[in-house]
Amino acid sequence: MKIFERLFVLNTILLMPSLAVADSLGTHCWQQTPFAHILCFEVNDVNGRYFSLIGENMTENASYPVDGSALFDNNNGVFRLSFTQNLGDTFVFENAVTIDTTLSGTWTDDGGNSGEFQYLGIGPLDPEKIKAILTRTTKKVSRKKRSPK
Repeated sequence: MKIFERLFVLNTILLMPSLAVADSLGTHCWQQTPFAHILCFEVNDVNGRYFSLIGENMTENASYPVDGSALFDNNNGVFRLSFTQNLGDTFVFENAVTIDTTLSGTWTDDGGNSGEFQYLGIGPLDPEKIKAILTRTTKKVSRKKRSPK
């Protein structure tokens, strides 16, 4: 995505909340590396600074629900996301993400996993792009679960 398009999307996310309350800002998608996971959230404005997130986590063999919230950090000029991933059975992860003006950033979870949160664009994504990411031939990485207490 070209820098102009990224800035346009960022400006849309930042400026639209002042125009309306509780409106959808569209579906936005990211890849959670190093895993072949694609997360797409419908972003809803709550009050111009707080946002609700609801969507899906797509993996090679299944899709799972994700939900959370985001806050625009005025002091640092970044979005801070928090969301829960339920990857089936007992695989539940709490995630924290920081996104900068490129709409990409870093993520970490309560299992000690971390990586880049790469912006893929406004959804829905092209099915061929999804397939290419989910079936990539690079080494598959397993996600660590948090240790039971």
